[in-house]
Amino acid sequence: MSPWEAVTWDVARAGGFTAYVLLGLSVALGLALTMHWQSWRWPRLINSELHNFVTLLSLVFTGIHVLAVWLDPFTRFGWSEVFIPFVSHYRPLWMALGIVALYLGLAIGLSTWLRPLIGYAWWRRLHALTLVSYALVTVHGIATGSDTRTWWGGLIYAGSALVIAGLLIVRLYKPATKQARAHPLWAGMTAGLVVMGAVWALLGPGQPGWNASANNGNGSGARIPVAAAASSGSSSSSSTAPFGAPFTAQVQGTLSQSGPDSSGAVTYDLTGTLSNGATGQFALRMSGQQDSAFGENDGGVTITTATMTLGTSDTPALYQGQVTQLRTDDGRWRITATLGQGSAASQTLVIQLRLNVSGGAVQGTIQGTPQSSAGSGL
Repeated sequence: MSPWEAVTWDVARAGGFTAYVLLGLSVALGLALTMHWQSWRWPRLINSELHNFVTLLSLVFTGIHVLAVWLDPFTRFGWSEVFIPFVSHYRPLWMALGIVALYLGLAIGLSTWLRPLIGYAWWRRLHALTLVSYALVTVHGIATGSDTRTWWGGLIYAGSALVIAGLLIVRLYKPATKQARAHPLWAGMTAGLVVMGAVWALLGPGQPGWNASANNGNGSGARIPVAAAASSGSSSSSSTAPFGAPFTAQVQGTLSQSGPDSSGAVTYDLTGTLSNGATGQFALRMSGQQDSAFGENDGGVTITTATMTLGTSDTPALYQGQVTQLRTDDGRWRITATLGQGSAASQTLVIQLRLNVSGGAVQGTIQGTPQSSAGSGL
């Protein structure tokens, strides 16, 4: 992972979670205000000002999140994908929920400034959409975020949702004033929706392979720039040797597993083909031992050796070498390998793969960079 990719990725994640926590706090403060939860030591004016400030701060961090996502070199979102629902190439439905929630949040914020013009009744109706926006953001974060299956990510989503749902149920079931009506049916429906949401989160985004269904089978979400692919393809074809120039391509293949045997040894074989920028094929063999903590979704297997070949249909093992780094993150794999050509290792290729694995099918991208000498390595 390049330094810039690490920065955009971490800022997008941190900005999204910060905005979500602030939004939950804002909604909680708003519900507390409607129930007149205050004391003489905490004047209502301060509560209202704090509610408005936290809401504004949430919008600021939402902007940081959106900007970082747009700048991420892995997904390469266009402006239309960031601001138009259902246009995104990556998890379009779940991305759309976040976009709609963003527009709802902006409309609610704008209504506060326009309250003297639109009147209290319309302002209150629009303000009720805050709960809809919060629900959309919650589903968007769970279904789209890469940290959903972490213990701390799940704790943030579950804790926030339970607090908001609890306050809303109390608000609906027990009116703040004698003139207000109770809504026990709505309170019961709220509790039911929370239970349904929890079941969906556990059986959907909480399970391995969610990326395959959420992304409509479009791989890990990585996008290869057309210009870069065309450029790498032309330079590759003009080179005297296959893969003699930097290239970027898409990969498709299969992943199979052998074992574990009686001693706990496990072998993974990953084979695939290259297209759209460079043509060829590769093979990756990883051997390991069961009952050790390695990665997240590998069933408790520690990889001890990993070798890789890259070549053409005529010469499948034109380049051979060792995997130097293997990382997994929510179904996304990154494999870095140093390959040489022949026994003298006349040149070295550094290969990086981003993969999505579901039911043995593999999709992703591969980048190759030939080095000037075999000693350059990684």
